[in-house]
Amino acid sequence: MPEKVGVAVVGVGFVGGAAHVPSFKKIEGSNLIALCARTETRVKPLAEKYEVKYVLDYDKLLDDPKLDAVVLSVPTPLHFDSAMKALRKGKHVLCEMPIAPRIEQVRELQRVADKAGVILMPVLNFRFAPIYLKIKEMIKAGAIGKPIAIHFREFIPTKGLAEQWPVGSWAWDIEKSGGYPDFTLSVWSLDMFRWMFESEIRDVEWMVNYPPIAMYGGIFGYNTMGVIKFANGIVGSLHYGASATPSAAISRLEVYGDNTNVLHAINVDKILLYGDQEKPQEFTVEVKGTKVWGHRQLDEHFIDCILNKKKPQVTAEDGIKAQEIAQKIVEHIK
Repeated sequence: MPEKVGVAVVGVGFVGGAAHVPSFKKIEGSNLIALCARTETRVKPLAEKYEVKYVLDYDKLLDDPKLDAVVLSVPTPLHFDSAMKALRKGKHVLCEMPIAPRIEQVRELQRVADKAGVILMPVLNFRFAPIYLKIKEMIKAGAIGKPIAIHFREFIPTKGLAEQWPVGSWAWDIEKSGGYPDFTLSVWSLDMFRWMFESEIRDVEWMVNYPPIAMYGGIFGYNTMGVIKFANGIVGSLHYGASATPSAAISRLEVYGDNTNVLHAINVDKILLYGDQEKPQEFTVEVKGTKVWGHRQLDEHFIDCILNKKKPQVTAEDGIKAQEIAQKIVEHIK
């Protein structure tokens, strides 16, 4: 068993450069050997900052004998081919979601990974986010009795969405990406719900509205609303929106219990418990950096699974189940 896992982060944009690179540089058992990107002006400064080499040719990177695993933080249209090349070379793969635009492609990748005896793991990091771990812990401790209903809102600032994925980018090409950004971004919370309530989402109905926002080049400021029901009876309403000003951006999960108490998880650091008191109890989740949304913790788990031959807590099948639910959004796009 190797003492350290040779890791390369492929794609150094928003998530790859800001979350995965600093995480794998610090994680015990990880040896960050390289960064890989097509654009030298983007990857070179980051490689110099973290004192690792950079590679512009992905195929050349895969031939490095020191390489054991790749972290794919490239655009969704590149996931399938990039993952397939790595798996066929016997490399472990940690891949951003969705693993591939189409579910049959994900299943094909998993078959190749199984045959090669390597890990294919999706970046479903919400399961590892401290705020959601705390909410699940409080539910398990009986804070709200038995959960019976949820409401979730995730409002992305239109400005930020336009900067990351402007009109004409791959994110707005359904054939390349699998769906619009509401599809792409919903998978993390959908998986988190399955994990938190330990039950599958059996029924879902989506309603969508894609108004073009002229002041940001005409990108769709989507408002996508869903009604869901879990196998264990919990019902829920979901609202994914991208027509909000930055000051209105929010992530908020509300969980209602059969003892009439209610839990609210607000953004990444605030929990409210509504009980018999006049005012809710407030809890602060103190976490910073790459641990805020669980990236560091998930990356640590990936390394641990490789070194100790463990089955990952989150698998490609989990990614498929979340994507199946999100895929129903795409059916409403005309």
